[in-house]
Amino acid sequence: MKPTKHSPHNKLKEIGQGFVEYALILLFVGLAVVVVVSLMEPAIGDVFSRFVAQAPVAPPSLLNYTPPPTFTASPTVDPDASPTLIPSITLAPSNTPTPTDTSTPTNTPTSTSTNTPVPTVPCAFGPVTLAAGGSARVEMENFRCGGAGVAFFEAASSGGPGSGDYRSDVGAEGPDLENTSDAGGGYNVGWVGDGEWIEYEINAAQAAAYDFTIRNASIDTSDPRIRISVRNGFLQYDSGTIILGSTNGWQDWTNDTVSQVELYQGINTVRITMVRGGGNFNYFDIQPFVPTATPPPGFNLYLEAESGSGLNGRWDIDNNGSASGGQYITWDGSNSTSNPPSSNDHVTYSFNVANAGLYQVHLRVNTNNSSNRDSMWVRIDGANVSQSQNITRSDGWVQFNNMVRTSTWTWDQVHNSESGNALVQFYLPAGSHTLRFGYRESDTWVDRIYITNSGNPP
Repeated sequence: MKPTKHSPHNKLKEIGQGFVEYALILLFVGLAVVVVVSLMEPAIGDVFSRFVAQAPVAPPSLLNYTPPPTFTASPTVDPDASPTLIPSITLAPSNTPTPTDTSTPTNTPTSTSTNTPVPTVPCAFGPVTLAAGGSARVEMENFRCGGAGVAFFEAASSGGPGSGDYRSDVGAEGPDLENTSDAGGGYNVGWVGDGEWIEYEINAAQAAAYDFTIRNASIDTSDPRIRISVRNGFLQYDSGTIILGSTNGWQDWTNDTVSQVELYQGINTVRITMVRGGGNFNYFDIQPFVPTATPPPGFNLYLEAESGSGLNGRWDIDNNGSASGGQYITWDGSNSTSNPPSSNDHVTYSFNVANAGLYQVHLRVNTNNSSNRDSMWVRIDGANVSQSQNITRSDGWVQFNNMVRTSTWTWDQVHNSESGNALVQFYLPAGSHTLRFGYRESDTWVDRIYITNSGNPP
């Protein structure tokens, strides 16, 4: 079969058909672009808006900038001038390096404000050294360092001058000091209030028992009492309340001894508490305790009842032919059965013992055979209550009730009716003491007093 030949007419027809198809394709593409642009118009607008907003803007000085005119200088030649030769200078390179500043810059310190510390007044009152078997004297004004709440407690109402220049480390807030007229001079602690305390440090070479002899003074109406406590780590000692006798004057000095105070090896903190104020204190001596379980017998002291101090007011001295010396004392006022009366209504007797130990007191009494006239209060100032026997009150007072009921003069040993009428033995350190009577029931007659350590009746 022969191939078919295309005629010119057919060829033109094919070309025209191709143009039409191409035009349709362009039309459809254009429509698609229009549709896409219409759908994405908001996003595209946002992109162009941000571009315009963030595009850099030339400063006004550049927008209004007009370039200067170009100027070309034309040389002026003087035809009459002679030519000048300009020598040629060649700069040789230098082999010397340029010095580099290698020094470290110095930073100038910035001035800062510094608070100047308040100088601390030094304290020179360290521990008192106590050698093995030795003794020491501790001045009351030489309390330990540390200030209020550590070395002492001073009541705000004491009214004294404080520690002054002598203890500049504490000054006016310290324990009240004054010049003493006691032998040796110096200072004593005064203006003592109830509950105040002072501490001292004792460096003991060995653990042992010691006697503390307290140098003190007070007036008749005062009733000072102290307590000595010791602490050294977990080791502790407490003396209990010690009653001190009055001495008839703030500078009338006496000694009261607290026996068998325990000190431990090393640094001991000794606190003296003023259980009841009203005394002046100069110093205390520390001496080894010498055991005297049985004091040498032979101390037998007799006192006439009418020889006491304080026999005034309602205390009477009456006459009786059967009484020793023909006189006796009695109280004709109201009763004081629950507690001892105030010190204004006491009768006192001072005496000394050479040896520490237990002592008994006997009174020659007459109760006129009545249960309402058979009692009084008895105390010995300076007695160690904790080492005494059958004293139940911490202040040392003994309720001597239920005396022998008789119409004649009879001796009766002091007993404690608050402890089943148990016989009382007063532990007295060597030194001075004060026997004190307080009325309990009126018309109790007392003729004579007998103090002994022998255990024998009068």
